[in-house]
Amino acid sequence: MSTIIRVLEANHGDCILVSHEEASGTVNILIDGGTSKTFKYGPRQRSDGALCKVLDELKNKGQHIDLAVLTHIDDDHIHGLIKAFETPDYLNKLVKSIWFNSSRLITQHFNVPEIPENNILLADDSPQTSVQQGKDLEALLDEIGCKRAPLIKARQVHSVGPFKLTVLSPSQNQLERLLHKWPSEEESGATSAHDNDYQLSLEEIWAADEFESDTSIYNGSSIAFLLEIDKTKMLFLGDAHDQVVVESLRDLGFNEQNKLDLNLVKVSHHGSQYNTSSEFLSLLRSSRYIISTNGSRHGLPNKRTIARIIKETNGQICFNYNNVMESLLLDSEREEYAFRLEALDEEVRF
Repeated sequence: MSTIIRVLEANHGDCILVSHEEASGTVNILIDGGTSKTFKYGPRQRSDGALCKVLDELKNKGQHIDLAVLTHIDDDHIHGLIKAFETPDYLNKLVKSIWFNSSRLITQHFNVPEIPENNILLADDSPQTSVQQGKDLEALLDEIGCKRAPLIKARQVHSVGPFKLTVLSPSQNQLERLLHKWPSEEESGATSAHDNDYQLSLEEIWAADEFESDTSIYNGSSIAFLLEIDKTKMLFLGDAHDQVVVESLRDLGFNEQNKLDLNLVKVSHHGSQYNTSSEFLSLLRSSRYIISTNGSRHGLPNKRTIARIIKETNGQICFNYNNVMESLLLDSEREEYAFRLEALDEEVRF
């Protein structure tokens, strides 16, 4: 038996496949779908992206996606999934169930009328906005009859085959903040530092590091969860707000003296300084902190996040794009700290 994690190259987004293999078969969980290019790219979309290749592998093995998790409605998490649902014989045939906190589920949960401004469907030639993509995916799910989970929120515990999933985010308050017209993609990135901070030394960051929390409504609605199987424990945080995750972990009994032991953490929001605090890191003990991005957007990952992980933990910081770590350290820092940064293998096996 083995558990395999594949953090796919999803451009500046997230797309992760977690698989558990045993004699009776394989259970697969797909977390987000990255940008549209994660599925298909190039002239006339003729080139297969990382997600398309992985799904072809599953099809050839006769496997399914037992659960697809759409953490939230940002383009770099949802659009690859949309393309894989739109293309015949991919997710419309492979997915058994999905977690997706859509506008419809949220308004039903709070017993309020659905919000018409959030019902815009994405046409092929329309400007891409995350809100439109979210509604487009829901229409696709209705068409294919995919099994829908109820609204996903913190403190729920779910089972998928041998996996146990403990939801850490979003909170009730985070979902309630979506009961209005959803902001544009431009607004959702307001708490990303668009210029990188790589010119700063680690010592400069440590000397004057104050955590400022993400205020993005989109990111605040992100699904984050603790995934457990046998003795393996992993955190998948989407773009979740740091404080919501911290509160959930403390509610579960974890603190600075009773740390949560983990095999890996998928760091929130591609390593944004607004989503990973020293307080959060002080609650964990993990051998790997994984950052998913090609470094092309919003100056991510922030060096402040790297500095916090180096200072507060003993774990390795792993990247699914090798080029990202090349410029994170100053020349004078490489001898002492370069060993803490490493390229992520195509597969991580437990």
